[in-house]
Amino acid sequence: MTFYDILVIVSLILWIVLSLGAIISMAALLPRLSRGMSQLEVMADEFEKKAFPVIEQSQQLLDQVGAVTTSLVDDVERIDRTVIRATTSVESMVELAEDRVSEINALLEVAVEEAEETFFSTAAIMRALRLGGRARKRRKAPRAERRRLG
Repeated sequence: MTFYDILVIVSLILWIVLSLGAIISMAALLPRLSRGMSQLEVMADEFEKKAFPVIEQSQQLLDQVGAVTTSLVDDVERIDRTVIRATTSVESMVELAEDRVSEINALLEVAVEEAEETFFSTAAIMRALRLGGRARKRRKAPRAERRRLG
């Protein structure tokens, strides 16, 4: 037997011993592991029983928040539409007011022009009447001259 053969046999024996130790320790740990798993299942069941009402309440709360959010979105959309309508209405009223002011300005310009024309024509008539009256007075005053002339 060579050294290599002895080394192979020793390593096989070590592997067999290690494997047996692992199998025995697994057999010893398996019941403990099973008990630990059953305890974990019991704890998970208790947690589920205690957490279920909280989860249910949180679901109801989320539903209420969703309803409030939907209501707020609808209200904001309504307000937005109202603001748009009000803005459009105000813009049309401003345009109408501007048109009316333009019309009033045009009417005032015409009225001022007519008043000026009336004033100037009245002034011209008054001047003509004054001058005509003076001319007649001048004609009437020198009566003696008229007799001389003819």
